[in-house]
Amino acid sequence: RRMTATAYAPIPFAVISFFSSSYVIYYLLIKERQKLERLYHRLILAMNFALLPLTSTYIWSTFAVPEGTPDYVGAAGSIATCTAQGFIGLMLQGTVPLYYGSLSLQAFMGIKNKFQEEKYTWIEYPIHLFAWCVPAAGAINVALTENFNPSGSGCSMAKAPHGCEADPDILCERGDDVYTLEIIGLFIPFLYFVFPPFVVVSMYCWIKKIGNKVHRCRGMQQIRENVRKQMMRRIAIQISLYLFSSWFTFVPTLIAFVVKIMTGKSLYNLMIFANCIFALQGFIMAVVYFSLPRLGTYTLEGVPTTTPGLRDDRLTCVRDIRKSANEKKTPDPPLTDDMRESYTFNIFDGVPDEDSPWAQFFDEDDE
Repeated sequence: RRMTATAYAPIPFAVISFFSSSYVIYYLLIKERQKLERLYHRLILAMNFALLPLTSTYIWSTFAVPEGTPDYVGAAGSIATCTAQGFIGLMLQGTVPLYYGSLSLQAFMGIKNKFQEEKYTWIEYPIHLFAWCVPAAGAINVALTENFNPSGSGCSMAKAPHGCEADPDILCERGDDVYTLEIIGLFIPFLYFVFPPFVVVSMYCWIKKIGNKVHRCRGMQQIRENVRKQMMRRIAIQISLYLFSSWFTFVPTLIAFVVKIMTGKSLYNLMIFANCIFALQGFIMAVVYFSLPRLGTYTLEGVPTTTPGLRDDRLTCVRDIRKSANEKKTPDPPLTDDMRESYTFNIFDGVPDEDSPWAQFFDEDDE
């Protein structure tokens, strides 16, 4: 019964994930193809193409395990199918977080350059090469040393027979001792817990530093400061969603791995839960993708593009407002609903500089 749950529990979650990634691909290639003009959406598309085969390895489940393997319900494969499942799974377990982590890098580059992509689009090809080639090199090394064997709910990095590395009385028939396993074991957590947080926290501090530069005047400048505060709050929410959604899919797997290393035992209930959550990451990332723009929307009410009573909207101090008010000859029209402006501050996907709210509210030249 426990082995049956281990084999089949992740499958429905993987199916949901598979269709979620498929919809994101359909959305970008067919429904909103113009979005692919932006680097952010191209990286999202590439990541979802990687998610499709990754989640499919959970749909294969134990069917890829060599037939006759003890303690594996539904084992109907061979060494070749087991190696293929392990190779695809391991490679894409590196590719997907590399793409996800690269979103934070392109966000920082975008905000730094006011989303003028011609200044930082050069990072796209290195991201694609690194995301596919580095994990592939590691997976090839593991395959050549026969370290893809039955483990968990299918085949992954392990020696055979199952548990031989922890029991000196059992001879390992497949799997050589290589440093690649330790390197991969450190590399994947780095992609989740070190690189993305470092980049997004640096980006947040940089934006906050710019937002704090202007304190000389009131009037329109005070409005800008209020908008900055609203934007910083939305940026914090977006960053939190971005990071915690990624950690949520990986932390249970990491805990299960650490427990196994420290105790030599597998907590099957934890392992089943971890596999289900990890298999669901396509759905979770799709939710994040469609949620970020909504979380970044801010409506500036009752403030027209140019402040009434000012001949020049560059006059942002109280003294300028008073001077202009004394000189005006005709009354200004009242503010209306048409003067509301709605801004979407998406830290990952901006707009060109001339239309960018970042250029209006986070201009370094304001100091």
